[in-house]
Amino acid sequence: MKKSFAALGLLSLGACASPYVGTPYTAPAVPVTSVAIVDDTLADDAVAYEAASTMGNFGLIGGLIDAGVQASRKDRVNDALESVNHTPEANFEAFLIEALAEANIEAAMLEGPDREKRKFLESYPTAPAGVQALIDFNVTTYGYVNAGNQMWRPTVAADVKMIDAGTGKTLMENRIVYNAVDAQAGVVTIAPNPDYVFQNREDMISQPERLAEGIDVALKEVANTAVRLMR
Repeated sequence: MKKSFAALGLLSLGACASPYVGTPYTAPAVPVTSVAIVDDTLADDAVAYEAASTMGNFGLIGGLIDAGVQASRKDRVNDALESVNHTPEANFEAFLIEALAEANIEAAMLEGPDREKRKFLESYPTAPAGVQALIDFNVTTYGYVNAGNQMWRPTVAADVKMIDAGTGKTLMENRIVYNAVDAQAGVVTIAPNPDYVFQNREDMISQPERLAEGIDVALKEVANTAVRLMR
């Protein structure tokens, strides 16, 4: 239940919240052409969250029932994704490396510790020789969300940081959200692709290939957007 409420907090980036303040890209003296991407980029499971569920309006008991419904839906969606061997982390890392290559930046994965929490790492592994910058990409949430009596659409929320491998200086830091429930000032937002819309849970789990494809499209858009911010 705690994970369900946490997911809602990540997706509901309300206008009443304090504006997010990122760090625009500051180009070093020598243009970056070689980077290493820190490992463990995605959360373990996809979400399937209904942001305004009717049952949650009926006090504690209703909230507990609602949390159970949300958890059951999430489990079914992840089972459907597993049935088609969906590998979101590997796919996302491939999208990111491809987007960097198109920007003439060579990239490789850098093995490192798994995140205990979905936050930026406090310390980074030593970069291989020749690597100019590290990219810490933390996808905090991915999956599907229903903003309340609407259709289910893919969503991704991610924080990205680019660090100078030599000095440790932050060259860029931003938050990117694909299909935010509420857009928060300062966050880079991406509108969802209208081709990936589902009516309900049964519609989602009965089309696992399309379900997985919608997530991959969202992850690729987030990767492409991040690389555009690194210029």
